Amino acid sequence: MKNFYPVIFFILFITLTCCDKKNSLRKSTGTDSAYFYFSKVKLVDKVPDKVTFLNNALQHLQDEYDTLQPILWDYKIYYHDILKEYDTSFYYADKLLQNGIREKDTLQIAKGYYRLAKNHLYQDDHFEVLKKMYLSQQFYLYGMDSINAGKRLVELGIAQRRLGDFIGSQNSQVKALQLFDNFSDSTYFLSIYNNLAISYRQLNDLEEAIDEYKNALVYSKNRVDSNSVLNNIANLYADLEEYDKALSIFENVLPQTDNNFLGYRIKDNYYFTQWLNDQQPASIDSLEFVLLQRLKNNDQIGLMASYDHLTQVYQKEQPIKALNYAEKYYEQAKATNNPTDQIRALKYMIALAPAENAQNYSLRFIQLDDSLIDARSNAKNVFAKIKYDEEQKLEQINSLEKLSAQQQIALLKSSNQRNIAIFLGILIIGASGFVIYYIRQKAKKKRIREIHKTEARISKRIHDELANDLYRLMTALENLNAPEKLELLDKLEDIYFRTRDISRENLPVKTNQEYSKEVQDMLSQMTPKSAHIYLIGIQEVNWDKISEEAKITIFRVLQELMVNMKKHSKASIISFNFKTENAKLQINYNDNGVGLQPNTLKKGKGLDNVENRMESIGGSFKFQTGNQGGFSVELIIPF
Repeated sequence: MKNFYPVIFFILFITLTCCDKKNSLRKSTGTDSAYFYFSKVKLVDKVPDKVTFLNNALQHLQDEYDTLQPILWDYKIYYHDILKEYDTSFYYADKLLQNGIREKDTLQIAKGYYRLAKNHLYQDDHFEVLKKMYLSQQFYLYGMDSINAGKRLVELGIAQRRLGDFIGSQNSQVKALQLFDNFSDSTYFLSIYNNLAISYRQLNDLEEAIDEYKNALVYSKNRVDSNSVLNNIANLYADLEEYDKALSIFENVLPQTDNNFLGYRIKDNYYFTQWLNDQQPASIDSLEFVLLQRLKNNDQIGLMASYDHLTQVYQKEQPIKALNYAEKYYEQAKATNNPTDQIRALKYMIALAPAENAQNYSLRFIQLDDSLIDARSNAKNVFAKIKYDEEQKLEQINSLEKLSAQQQIALLKSSNQRNIAIFLGILIIGASGFVIYYIRQKAKKKRIREIHKTEARISKRIHDELANDLYRLMTALENLNAPEKLELLDKLEDIYFRTRDISRENLPVKTNQEYSKEVQDMLSQMTPKSAHIYLIGIQEVNWDKISEEAKITIFRVLQELMVNMKKHSKASIISFNFKTENAKLQINYNDNGVGLQPNTLKKGKGLDNVENRMESIGGSFKFQTGNQGGFSVELIIPF
């Protein structure tokens, strides 16, 4: 990471001062021979033969800057990956990247980082996948290629999820959805909703995970994809102990399955759910049968699931047999380099093993768990805001140290009397400033409370007096026979419902332990039926650290944003991302609505209210809109 940020700054500088690829392309000066060999690549079937023709094409290029050259490199990268010749594909991916930097070609830089990311993916280096995929999507955005940027965000989110950064993964997937507004490739939508569901499941939000799998089902275009998604939904119902629902899904899917990896995966989950439901020996026999088939087919991933299920099945009645399966589970997880399953297997082994062995397993568990936590922490840090280069930081620190030393020498030369006077003056000014600050803060809190009380009092009066008076007037009018009565009643009814809505919007806010649920309920209720809202990280916020005044203000601000969205945005995807950092709560709002035109980018009354409320609690508020629509707001609230 130490050398990672300078690379970003360097490439960003090049990118922002360069022309677009369209303006920098040279006409190819390659010989006819190079094109002849290149045309042969698609005519042969075997991958080694394709590589041979590509090599011949490269050898016949006359100009080292020929624009055909990076195209040939890109083909070679793809085919060397198929051949698992990863060193060679890495070499050409790096050449593609360096050529993009030299040619000041933003999109080629993006593709170079993408090819490097795929190379690392094939070698299971997910941390490098995360870094390279992040850079690739950034450069696709700089090159105004939102579709490819969205695709890379999908893969970035998958890398984050594999590294344990589930909230970061959700955030990447939601951003990808927003970039895919006019995109129709169902494959990527299927991946997005699948990944969102897996992240929600890891965060133990099972109901939300089921909803996202149902979204994925809409984009499943073949039987295999549909069966895989339905299997996951059934497993979640089993986790919720809704066994009848789970078994019903499995029984509908099973007739459509084949005796392949997916088929045995579904059967294994079905038999295990049967056992959870009725604890019958027949289910155990079926689980043992699936294990044998997986051993025959060398299904490495499936074997872990079988060992896991059989460990649970035998845990109470036959602990020795259960321990044997748990040990096999652990060895299989090691063989597939899966630390999460290793930890799960070790938990079983600690519970089932004799005391002398359990101690060794416990030590192994602690070491593995610590390394997994570190890996997840590193994954999250990649997406922290880019700070100054380490050398710049050191230079600033050295400058400050020199300045501090000079000030100390100057102070030593001053007389003691002057030092004391300065010290006393500073002390008095500081104390006075503190007292003024304290009084102002106290007055500000009192003012905020009075505002909130006034809002609640107005709400009560609207409901108790105005709305009730209107209702009584409507009742009285129903007894009249005037021709205009129906039109007048309709208008009064509209006024009645509007006053009732105003009253509801200003009801008192619960700031106790139910505050988080209160916010979620309000946002869900205000979301139009035609839109989907994502609340990311709200459960991670420690709301106890935030004052009552700030909680009420946050609630009202979010309410204002939703009202503004309903009036103007026409958005179909809305997201709120909550995170805490450096004693501040940051809330990022995004939607994919119509946004604002650059020449009319100004705040209306609703956004003025948001800004005023944020200033009242010492917070900040920034908003922006994209050239192609969409609207985003950043709220910062100090604790």
